[in-house]
Amino acid sequence: MAAESDPELDYSGGRRLRIARLKGQLFEVSLIAATLVGILSLVLLFAQITVDAVGPFAASPQWFVVYLGTVVTPTAVYTLYVRKRPAARDANARAFTAAFGGTVLALAAFVVIDALSPYDVLIYAAFATVPPVLVWAVGRRTGATTYIGPSIPLSIVGGLAFGAVSYAGLRPFVGVLAQWIAYLLLITVPVAMVVGGWTARRRSNRQGLLAAAVVLAGALLIAVAGIAVDIEPSFWIVLFSAGVVPFGYVAVDEIAIKREGTVGVLGPLVVLGGVLVGVAIERTLAIRGPDGYLTPTLLTNSWDGLTASNAGVYPQIVGSIIIVGFMAIMAFPIGAGAAIYLEEYAPSTGLGGWLATVLEVNISNLAGVPSVVYGLLGLALFRNALGFGPGLVVSAAATLGLLILPIVVVSAQEAIRSVPDSLRQASYGMGASRWQTLREVVIPESIPGILTGTILALGRAIGETAPLVIIAVATTTYSPPSGLFDGATALPLQIFASASNARPAFRTGVVAATAVVLLALMLTMNAIAIVMRNRYENER
Repeated sequence: MAAESDPELDYSGGRRLRIARLKGQLFEVSLIAATLVGILSLVLLFAQITVDAVGPFAASPQWFVVYLGTVVTPTAVYTLYVRKRPAARDANARAFTAAFGGTVLALAAFVVIDALSPYDVLIYAAFATVPPVLVWAVGRRTGATTYIGPSIPLSIVGGLAFGAVSYAGLRPFVGVLAQWIAYLLLITVPVAMVVGGWTARRRSNRQGLLAAAVVLAGALLIAVAGIAVDIEPSFWIVLFSAGVVPFGYVAVDEIAIKREGTVGVLGPLVVLGGVLVGVAIERTLAIRGPDGYLTPTLLTNSWDGLTASNAGVYPQIVGSIIIVGFMAIMAFPIGAGAAIYLEEYAPSTGLGGWLATVLEVNISNLAGVPSVVYGLLGLALFRNALGFGPGLVVSAAATLGLLILPIVVVSAQEAIRSVPDSLRQASYGMGASRWQTLREVVIPESIPGILTGTILALGRAIGETAPLVIIAVATTTYSPPSGLFDGATALPLQIFASASNARPAFRTGVVAATAVVLLALMLTMNAIAIVMRNRYENER
């Protein structure tokens, strides 16, 4: 009987196995289909926005031929060549990151500093950097390194407070400097110190000093040349310091030290050279190009609500950068600090443990609260309680900071929890204190996850409109903000206002072009966060 039942058991088992395998295949197919639908939807959406913003169908066939020959084909050939060589591929990625990332950072730094006044930024930057440097130097000299970490944030806050008190007396003296000197001190000197430090760490102190001197000499040469031809050199100094110098550092590092990936450095030059050659051919032969709204006018002009081709969002770009920047400055330290306390210092039992649990539950719930509720909170706190005027930068940044704060806390908690307890115990076993363990083990291990959560929160906040509308931020402004207590607006509000314009050109072309600019800002923030995260992951 047992022998007769074996085939039936084998048959039923095989049937169940085939059914289970079929279910798995159907589930896999459904996942692939859902992924393809999502990707296709995004591609169609971005294609529609790009067509409305750029207007490629207005270009002549000759225009496409020119850029196919000068940009697309050389870049494709170069990319296929580099992909087969790992060292060149890595060098190519570093070169593109340094060249284009540095250029974007240079432009952002220039427009923000120019809007806030380079003299004001110089004063507060000095008071924010000199005290912590002195604290670090004294701690290193005396050997009291345990107190360096807690003292640095206090020294920064104290320095900023002292700078605010002494601002009125210092501003006339700082104002006598040439504007380019202020930019030199704000941008070039820190870049020279970073490049010199990296070079000294990898090669020698003498070469580090030489690298820093080369950066400073290049900026001074640009200043002298600009003054000689009667051109304000401030912008070119910033572009050289934050855009050209990083690419030069990567190029020298690959050519002089690594050598096997030298050809990968040519990537940005191939793209930039192709674009310049294409522009020269286009203008020489008078070839008709795209007729869109994503033009230099959009990026450099103020708003014009009557003529779509003259509409510019420069004040809105500056306002978005400043609002998001101050929002990150306020939300990141508080959110990361709260997460560190809840995970590393908060008691787990007793009344303190109960309060910590209640706090964590409420923070998790606040992460899902609609953004308009935070707008009402900002209205009650900054307009009604503190009496701030409508549409101030500080109100907008603080309101959006409150919006992303629970997200930062939750993501930072998850990143800290992911650090194995065995690393903490090993640190304690070697005699390290709780603060030393936190500084040397927990934070370095969790910083990639903290940065990932923070950039996701910033990506959500940069596109918010409801909280800004509630606190009466203007939908349109014609000049960038000049300080924290000045009026400003952001790109999402301008998109909202343009969508209701009576002219169709605003509702399609200008809205799409402004949306592309907003996406570019968000992708730039994501790219910066990814680079920082990868750097910390590689150092572990």
